[in-house]
Order: sequence, then structure tokens, then C-alpha cells
Amino acid sequence: MSAHLDLQDFSRTRQDLLHARHLPGEFYTSPEIFQKEIEQIFMKDWICVGRVEQYTEPGDYRALRIAGEPVLVCKDKNGALHAFANVCQHRGVEVVQGEGNTQEFSCPYHAWTYGLNGELTGAPYSAQVTDFDWKSCRLPGVQLDTWAGYIFINFDPQAESLASYLAVDRVQEAAGFLRAEETRIADEYTFELDCNWKFIPENLMDIYHVGVIHGSSFGKVFPVDKFPFYLTPHGYHSEYESLTMAPDGAWLFGKAMPWLEQKSQSFAFTIFIRPSFNMFARPDMLQPWFCHPIAPDKTRITILTQYPDEWFEQPAFEAKNTVVKDFIRLVAGEDTEMMLSLQNGVGSRHFRPGPTMGLEKAIHHLLNSYLDRMFGTEMAG
Repeated sequence: MSAHLDLQDFSRTRQDLLHARHLPGEFYTSPEIFQKEIEQIFMKDWICVGRVEQYTEPGDYRALRIAGEPVLVCKDKNGALHAFANVCQHRGVEVVQGEGNTQEFSCPYHAWTYGLNGELTGAPYSAQVTDFDWKSCRLPGVQLDTWAGYIFINFDPQAESLASYLAVDRVQEAAGFLRAEETRIADEYTFELDCNWKFIPENLMDIYHVGVIHGSSFGKVFPVDKFPFYLTPHGYHSEYESLTMAPDGAWLFGKAMPWLEQKSQSFAFTIFIRPSFNMFARPDMLQPWFCHPIAPDKTRITILTQYPDEWFEQPAFEAKNTVVKDFIRLVAGEDTEMMLSLQNGVGSRHFRPGPTMGLEKAIHHLLNSYLDRMFGTEMAG
């Protein structure tokens, strides 16, 4: 961390909502702070990396990088999901790139091969080596668990269970009624953005901007003044009113998902799961966002659109789904333009953190939870 950054630089963020200030710009630009976030947050928290239906067959795999760590997620021959460090135990080369299906993983550098359970199955010229434990050699495991069809990993071998982690913020209790496990992906939209990772969840819980940035899309009907915030230790959830995620609030699928039929057509729900997962629901679909940090000023964002199985059998489903695909990209574009501007602005020598507004209750709560994680609760103002 920069030597001049001390408690006084963020003490105003610790004040109560209407007396507080946003974080100093350095929290979004500093390599030192970014590295501390990696160690204090992303190497300890459960991080969403996708959905179980992305791994339908034995041998299905995906390679990704999270906070600089290469990770491999795959399904073994018995149908179990695994996560491994995607690091060859010879020279450290990533053993696989991208996604696909395979019977084994072969390192592209020296052809060391690993099974779908991570065990080393072959290494050319290994018989020449006499003082290496070949039988114990394997890809290092990374903790993996699922909730509601979402796959989470954790780099900390001593981390609490995913169930306990989620229960701290009453996630199962608050969001279980969405029955996400009974839906599957119809669209995956992944892109990289030149901004700090914190801007993504902050923006997604920023009610203040909805009528401004999204005034011509879903924000046409959005009762900002009546938006309810239900805060939990590290996050929040809310049930509110909004248009569907289609142009002009179109009711594309004709009805709600069966378990949400009692909800109105203007039903909307959101929940934040630390450190970077935002779920949004409408009566006819789920649209979670999650992001992974790449650098202080670069983030990878994934937006999924999920429907119940019966939606996929509807007449003209692909045409309807294309409408939703186009609309979520429009909405995301409205947000990303502002986040790029935010990243540029907080790096300005003229930036001074402004006040947190009443409509920024969730952001203020998130920022203080973040400061607790980074610096300890004893440094609260």
C-alpha cells in the first residue's frame, strides 16, 4: 500500500450514510491496494465461476484466470466436478487453455499428462529421474462446491464451507424461492472492461443512477424512492418493481416461471453475494452478473441469462432469446460507458470523494464491509 494512505484517507467513508464520503480514488487505481485485495478477499472468499450445466459430459472443462491464478474446472469420468490449479508440476505452464472436452490434459510444453482427477498419468523420460515422488504428483486441488446450480471455488484450503459462507448473509433463505437450480443458461455474455473490479458490484447496486443511465431501457418504470434495502453483514437483497429485461417491458414468454406465478409482472429481485456476484430476477428469467479481477484497472465480467426448461420448448424461443440477448448487451453498454469514465475520473488529481446519498445505502454498506475485510473492524470510525 502507498505509504501516504492511512486511516484518515478513508475515515469519512466510516461515517453514517448521510455524513459519509465515497472512497478515495487510490482504492480503484493502486497496485498495492489491488494486491492486498487479492490476498485478503479473493484468496479467501468463495468465488462464482459458472453453472453446472456448462459441464454436461465427462471430460468437459474450462480454464480461466482469477486474480492472476490459473484455474481449471472439469467433470471427471464419474460425473464429479473438480477445480485444480492449472499449473503443470514440471515448469508451471498452464496445462490447458479455453474450454472443451478431453480424456486427459497434456501440458503443451513437455507433454506431462494429467487425468480428469488431477493425477499425473505420464511424463516423457521420467524413468531417468530417481529422486522424485511421481506417485504423489498431481495438479493442486482448489476447493469447489455448488449452490442452486452455481459453481463456486475457494483458494483457501482452510475456508469455511460454502453453505456456512452463504448463510452469513442469509443467501439460501433470501434467494431460495428463485429456484435457480431449476433453470439453465440460454446466454452467456463475457467481456473485459478497463475498470477496477469494485465498480461492477457498486454500479449494480446503485439505485441513484437507474433513472439517468437506464431511463430509456428498463429504468422507465423504477420506483427509486420506494426501493427497499435489506442489509446483511456483507451484502443486501431487495424485492422491488421494474420492467422486464426486454424492450418496453415486453412479456416475451407469456407467463412467469411456475414458482413465481404469484408475483406480479413488475416483480423484480436482487441479491448481492460477496465478493462480486449480483443476482437479478424477473418473473420470467434470472440474470446473474459476476466478475473476476485481472488488474487494478481491468476486470472480466460475465452475465448469464437463465430460464426454466419449458421456456426452451416455446415456439420461436430462439427469436425471443435473441431479443433478450440484445437487450442485456444494450443495458450493459449503458453501464460500461459510465464505469470507464469512473475509472478515468477517480485517477484525476482533481477528484475528491463526494457524499454518499440516501439512495446509495447498499454501496455505503458494501464499502464499509470491504474496509472491514481489508483493515479490520477495529479501524471503524
